[in-house]
Amino acid sequence: MIPVFIALVAAVVVGVGASHQQVAARQEEPHAVMDPRLVLRLLRRRRWLIGVAITLGGFGLQAAAIATGRLVVVEPLLATQVLFALLASVRHSGLSLGRREWFGAAATVVGVGGFLVVAAPTASDSASQFVPWSVPLGGVAVVVIIGVMAASRMGASRRALTLALLAGLAFGCSDALIKLVSRIVGDLGVGALLGHWGLWAWLVISPVAFLLQQSAYHASHLAAALPGTSSLQPTTAALLGVAMFGEHVRGGGAVPVEVALVALALAGVVLLASSPLIEGERLSDVRRS
Repeated sequence: MIPVFIALVAAVVVGVGASHQQVAARQEEPHAVMDPRLVLRLLRRRRWLIGVAITLGGFGLQAAAIATGRLVVVEPLLATQVLFALLASVRHSGLSLGRREWFGAAATVVGVGGFLVVAAPTASDSASQFVPWSVPLGGVAVVVIIGVMAASRMGASRRALTLALLAGLAFGCSDALIKLVSRIVGDLGVGALLGHWGLWAWLVISPVAFLLQQSAYHASHLAAALPGTSSLQPTTAALLGVAMFGEHVRGGGAVPVEVALVALALAGVVLLASSPLIEGERLSDVRRS
């Protein structure tokens, strides 16, 4: 239960941090897709720095949950960050939750909680890989490169959604690599990390994922930028948990129920992220904050 608690706290912290980052990123003048100068400019904004500091704390908790728990358990819980991002956004705006938001929150909680109960995830002592790591990591790299090229020719909302989906893929791989690195430390000690490719792959993928997410925040409002990451990150990481670490969920007749509960949770995430309460936070409102 400790990784579950840590994952929930991480979701709260990351959600609050994301709301601050998006507000600040939307104030910036237009930049090219994946332009590193965006981050350099954001470094001068106090609110963005506060949001990053909060989010980094959440990432630390997230890494602790991943290292001590199972990806198929931790990742669905991390998807609830969109609920807490919405609550933070509502607090900033002074508005209240309506029927849509409560329904989305209920769908997310029931979907995540029901999946954990029905699936009864279990871990494997050995890293039973279905394919070499180069296959998923190489595939994601190709998708990200093509996606960034395509996003540069899209409108703001579609560009934000595309970049957020790419960020979700990259963050999902990053989470899986955190799990790999934690296993290396547990098996061989900290000294073995410098000679292992997993650490260096994580050091490349994580900044790319971060820049993708900031570019998504910059492109449009939170409703366009957050759903893709919140849904695809846990999905990617959980699938890698099954494929690369031999994690298991209950099969047989439980599979349709598990799929339905995951779909319910993702629908709740999308419903929350597309809430008018988030969409209403336009640039004119941001500049008054």
